Amino acid sequence: MTLGVARNPYATNVADRLIAAAGRLGVPARLIDLPSLGLSVQPLGELTAADRNGPVAASSLAPYLLFGFPAAALALGVIARAGRTQNPVDGVLLADDKAAAAARLARAAVAQVRTEICAQEFGRLSAAAERIGYPVVVKRTHGAQGRWVRRAADQAALGTALAELAVEGPGALIVQPEVTECAGRSVRAVITGGRVLAVTERTAAGGEWRSNIAGGAAQHRVALTEQEHGLVLNAAGALGLGHAGVDILRTRQGPQVLEVNSCPDFTSMQPYYEHDLAEAVLLASL
Repeated sequence: MTLGVARNPYATNVADRLIAAAGRLGVPARLIDLPSLGLSVQPLGELTAADRNGPVAASSLAPYLLFGFPAAALALGVIARAGRTQNPVDGVLLADDKAAAAARLARAAVAQVRTEICAQEFGRLSAAAERIGYPVVVKRTHGAQGRWVRRAADQAALGTALAELAVEGPGALIVQPEVTECAGRSVRAVITGGRVLAVTERTAAGGEWRSNIAGGAAQHRVALTEQEHGLVLNAAGALGLGHAGVDILRTRQGPQVLEVNSCPDFTSMQPYYEHDLAEAVLLASL
């Protein structure tokens, strides 16, 4: 069995840790260069996936992120049909799209932060913000590590946020309330193979309101309540993910899902897991 590990610009640490873990466990592994991965379609129906290093044939696929790589999504779909993968391509594409993921979580009755999905147009955006009430958080539907996320305390700031996000091109926007009672705090749970492996509470760095590690947030180990445990498993399951990082907020109305990531950068959470976290993630994909 050969493990395929896809490297992308937003989770390079994940690929490096998994390749190293495969070496320790004696598992044959092949690094897949996601930006160059493509698909060859022959006249009689033969399909061949290849990256800059040559043809890719893997019997198992580790977690991957497909945001920004449509050719890679097609190629990984072909590779996955010949073996197994922790996360199906459709599930990854669904999780990558925050608007589609919010709609799917709603259909599955998974508690989540209120979300308005609107066109990239100031009138629509302003109306959504008024319905929610300022301050609000505005996001592009695709992104990672806190990129393409803006906070708006009033209508003027909303206009600035729209102008900055529109630079990346057309697309839908998401508007959510800034849950001020959580004050830059969120809880991240890493799930693999239906098991919660590691959980931390993250607190934004001074002067920063986003609680992501890439932005300098600190974290410490916490335990999930029974309700939270069920919530994070249900959130991953609703999107069809066997491996995920689920972010939740502990609000006065109870825990609510903020976001679900199909390829979380779990490397910063190693100190909060008793064993080798990369090996646990890898073994669940074999």
